[in-house]
Amino acid sequence: MAWRYGVRLVVAAGALLAAGAAQAYEIAPHRAVYRMVLAKATSGSGIASAEGAMAMEWGESCEGWTVEQRYRLRLDYTQGGESDIAVSFATYEAKDGSSYRFFIERARPGNVPESISGRAVRGKKGVRADFEAPEPVTLDLPGDVLFPTQHSLAILDAAESGRKFASSMVFDGNEVEEATEITAVIGRPIPAPTDGEALLRRPSWPVRLAFFGPDGAPSGLPDYEMGLRLYDNGIVTDMQLDYGDFVVNAVLDKLEALPKPGC
Repeated sequence: MAWRYGVRLVVAAGALLAAGAAQAYEIAPHRAVYRMVLAKATSGSGIASAEGAMAMEWGESCEGWTVEQRYRLRLDYTQGGESDIAVSFATYEAKDGSSYRFFIERARPGNVPESISGRAVRGKKGVRADFEAPEPVTLDLPGDVLFPTQHSLAILDAAESGRKFASSMVFDGNEVEEATEITAVIGRPIPAPTDGEALLRRPSWPVRLAFFGPDGAPSGLPDYEMGLRLYDNGIVTDMQLDYGDFVVNAVLDKLEALPKPGC
């Protein structure tokens, strides 16, 4: 389950909504590196420690957005032994919401790496997702399904509008499965600080995300949750990855602006 958090942290990226919503903000292409540490674990979790790192690069071209992410998390268990999870994730998403390309690779020591790749295209009758690996599979999805960067912008639109709640069906391709329902609870806006990193001298919001799988949990509770601070330029800090019986903090270590295209 842990690797799924890594690939879905693309909430930091943003894109133009297919509907062409007016923006009160300017998304900032950037490169960010996060340090991951164990925040807490229940007595029955079996987790003694957790540490890792995540690097994300979000770029912009004239026609679309690119996201490249690398994620590694090592878990040590109270009864001995460890688990080492590595994930790489690369996507391209058209700014008009018409198409989405994805490639994910997951690896554990001693195991053959697992790859998932494919493409999704939005048409008049809905979204068609064609997986190329691990084997050819086609899924027909509803037309209102969002791609990850569309979803990020939808959350920013909700925050800018003063809404406290947003729910969307999102397809990211990280599993050969239907779209995932993601609900966002948006807290009170945090004014822009007057000092510190230039990219972070922007208004922001605390956001809590809940992920519900296509089949839904019998309890009606989310499969997993994530807390974060979302800035109006798309940058994310103060992440908490809630795995249920343990929580991992992702602390921003490095942040670098990337150039915008000269379109």
